Amino acid sequence: MKHLTTKLLIFVLFVLTLLSAYNYFQKPFADRFKVEQKELSQNQATPTPSKVPKKELSTRDKIAQLLVVPLDLNDLENEGTASAKMLNFIENYDPGFVLYFGEQISTSAAALATTAVRSSFAETDYVPLIAVDHEGGLVQRLSGEGFTKLEAWQKVVETYTPAQQKAVYNQSSRELLAAGINIVFAPVVDLASASAVLQSRAASDLDLTVNATTNFIYSFSQNGIMPVIKHFPGIGSIGRDPHYAVSTISLKNQDTAIFGRILDVFGNIGVMSTHVRLTDKFAGKVCSLSEECLGKFLELYPRVLLFSDDLSMKAARAQLGTSQEKDLPTVAVEAVRAGNNALIFGKGVETQTLEQVIYALQKEYEDSESFRQKVETSLGKILNLKK
Repeated sequence: MKHLTTKLLIFVLFVLTLLSAYNYFQKPFADRFKVEQKELSQNQATPTPSKVPKKELSTRDKIAQLLVVPLDLNDLENEGTASAKMLNFIENYDPGFVLYFGEQISTSAAALATTAVRSSFAETDYVPLIAVDHEGGLVQRLSGEGFTKLEAWQKVVETYTPAQQKAVYNQSSRELLAAGINIVFAPVVDLASASAVLQSRAASDLDLTVNATTNFIYSFSQNGIMPVIKHFPGIGSIGRDPHYAVSTISLKNQDTAIFGRILDVFGNIGVMSTHVRLTDKFAGKVCSLSEECLGKFLELYPRVLLFSDDLSMKAARAQLGTSQEKDLPTVAVEAVRAGNNALIFGKGVETQTLEQVIYALQKEYEDSESFRQKVETSLGKILNLKK
């Protein structure tokens, strides 16, 4: 793997190719904004897709495209760190997505990380898409110099005017685009209840949340970044943080209705499924790992790119009736079977574990026709974004 200092030499090339290389989402979003997109195109050229044929993918390559792997930008420059090992994994395995982590990351640091990630890929490769959590408030990874610090989603929903929402999200999306970001895991459309788990990450009014979400989606998508709304099927009433424990909840109509309100208008954005049990449903499986829970959703919204929540969370690994936890390869196989198109692995997941995940998914792909069909469906959606 090349030393990070060497990659500084191609930073200028990175800046020059930003608009043509990373603005993937103009085309996928154009059909939703016919009038606005037409007006925009008068002042902004539409990127021309590359005509270079992409390489044929092996089974391992196909599996890797489904992975969202973590990269901590805070220790990226230090040799021998987990981040250095992850860069080596990215170079060797070509995952579909890279998810940035870190604290107070600046624009220059994020852009340099994107250069480091992409520098080992040829024009015929399917280059990883770069994702980041960008809700604002307590959850905003890129918040250092050069990035607008967003206020908590609840405050934006309840106190900002539509014009203020559009202004701040237009500014934020342009900043992220300049750093090479393609996907944001936001906004949160869970409707808050008496639960204190989500705190200021969620608002309680359905109509206000829909309006703010619409402004968020439009602002980010017109600047070439795909939003991923979360967390399906709705965890506003969750009692425990899924990072540490699994919760069982009863859904209200509005918890799921808000997803319909948004996706009936924006049918090809991303959605994040989450690890929560529903009372007396799905044989005790969490929704994110249940084909029964996700199947109907995907029938209604087949163009959605469905991301699992972090599969390393305790809630995903919990087993009903026992204190033992499932290993990550097992959870990953269940997540694909359930219908998730992309599998998120959070900070702290090691490269060795990701290799084991790939092996388990590849074996299932080779052994099961139904599993193979699910992988091919997911692969088609992912590669469509990378055209």
